[in-house]
Amino acid sequence: MAEGTKDAMILISTSWQALGRAIQGDSETLICDCTVVTLFASFFIEANLNYIIEKLNMKKEMIQFLNNNPYPGLQDKLGWFYNKFIARDRAKTKKELYDKGIKSKLRRRYFGFATLYRFRNDLSHGVINNTARSLTKVVKLRRQAKDIVDDLFGVAARAGYSIPRDTTYQEAIQ
Repeated sequence: MAEGTKDAMILISTSWQALGRAIQGDSETLICDCTVVTLFASFFIEANLNYIIEKLNMKKEMIQFLNNNPYPGLQDKLGWFYNKFIARDRAKTKKELYDKGIKSKLRRRYFGFATLYRFRNDLSHGVINNTARSLTKVVKLRRQAKDIVDDLFGVAARAGYSIPRDTTYQEAIQ
């Protein structure tokens, strides 16, 4: 499958390679491989979301909506995207977006997002939570990350934006 950018392709490919090692059953590296799968799956979502926002030429609009934060987090960006393209009753400010329950809306629409988001935030603070200890859960989360990305591209397409996903693995590693 092709992706939007070289970064996204490398992230999902690295996740795939770690998943392959985890499935092989090396108990000594299982947690490390599951950590890589989960973390890179969450990075994959953000890489594609960044790409979509860039292709929509809406980064400036998003930043303004998110209180002029030049480096918004994944949940904020995904919340802005949801508000812009999915919400029936759109919020006019970031505060209103959160007051209207964007966290729960994102979790209802994007299965696995809460777990991936919590995992990456925990890891950024030096904590490997129990998510990385279950290969079954990690496989499911990786699939959910890909489903989230597919939905993001689909939402953009239904809004009239054709965003290419034409970077292959071979192109990404060159």
